[in-house]
Amino acid sequence: MRRLVSYMFMSLDGFIADADGELDWVPIDDELMGFANEYFRSVDGIVFGRNTYRGFVEYWDHLDAANPSAPALEVEFARIFGGMARVVVATTLDEVDPKAVLIKDDVPREIDELKRQPGDDLLLISGPDLRSSLTRAGLVDLHRILVVPAVLGLGVPMFRDLDGLLRLRLVGTRKFDGGVVMLDYEPG
Repeated sequence: MRRLVSYMFMSLDGFIADADGELDWVPIDDELMGFANEYFRSVDGIVFGRNTYRGFVEYWDHLDAANPSAPALEVEFARIFGGMARVVVATTLDEVDPKAVLIKDDVPREIDELKRQPGDDLLLISGPDLRSSLTRAGLVDLHRILVVPAVLGLGVPMFRDLDGLLRLRLVGTRKFDGGVVMLDYEPG
């Protein structure tokens, strides 16, 4: 059975986006981009919430690889992303791009079925509601949190409405030269 891995950047004060939903505070450098390319190449696909899906598709599917000013590592990531399976969890969308599957109902059951299929890990890149729902359902096998040395003050939290304490167990760490620290947690 493959794992569902929550993968998100987070500020020191626990936000995954600023108050406007932006991520421009995340310092993406060559080391982080190279890591992302290597890691995303090793997984089978991404489970998105509606807004995160739209943001990824708008940017990565439309990155102009022929533009000489496009960074080579970003062009490589766009190519990797273009070949990945995409699962979109959204009750308000009626259609998604041809590379994606839309889940509108019975989300925990559908995600559990995806996990039972053979293959490599699936990433969960979403807002707090979907992440919390799948975590409460016991479907997230690893929380890979990339902590950015920034304090936002306000923003979108990592989790919302968990209905109680969530205990996690640290199973891995990695420090990047730009100050980002990756923390891998499994359910405790």
